[in-house]
Amino acid sequence: MWSASLCEAFFEHLRRRTFPGGCFFAGAALEMGTRPGPVKDAIVAFQAGFASLVRGFAVTAIEQGELPPDEDPARLTFELNGIILATDANFVLYDDPSVLDLAHQVVRRRLGLPG
Repeated sequence: MWSASLCEAFFEHLRRRTFPGGCFFAGAALEMGTRPGPVKDAIVAFQAGFASLVRGFAVTAIEQGELPPDEDPARLTFELNGIILATDANFVLYDDPSVLDLAHQVVRRRLGLPG
């Protein structure tokens, strides 16, 4: 399923330790979120684009019968983004790869997929 693949790609990005501090944009969002200016604006635009991408995937999955017809794309987008951000924060904070396994399980359960 699209959403599980998207999340798995993010978790693999963390596992490879592409950036020592986890996801650059997640860290930057927390760092720059209260500071007005062009850097914050760029991060907001990136995050909004990512959320739009996830929402679009959710709408397509509903249309194709991969998700229940009563699934709320906005809510699912919020939940998956929350899982991604929590995974990033916990992986960086605790330097514990088992966080990635837990996140994998949480995403699959949320999407009604086998473990």
